[in-house]
Amino acid sequence: MLLVTERADVKRLAVESIIIPIEGNVPQKPSVGPEDRIVDTIEVMLKNDLKRIAVIDGNSVVGMIKLEDALEKLGLKGDLRSRGKRSIVVHGRKIILDE
Repeated sequence: MLLVTERADVKRLAVESIIIPIEGNVPQKPSVGPEDRIVDTIEVMLKNDLKRIAVIDGNSVVGMIKLEDALEKLGLKGDLRSRGKRSIVVHGRKIILDE
């Protein structure tokens, strides 16, 4: 199992770098802002059992992010696949990745 560390470069990555257009019905609560850190966003998604979350800037929905995209941006998803792993731990919570 791999752990997300508290490295400074990982902690600085913002949601705005992985925003995509809304697909389907994504609730607006909970949501994150484009300036929020990806690591914090993953924690919100895990606490609320979400695979996708809305990104809101002020009163406007600007898109969404997917959990798999957030993990990939942190450099975890591809690494897991190459090692044949299907789960990681982020902030003490285990994430099972879909194949």
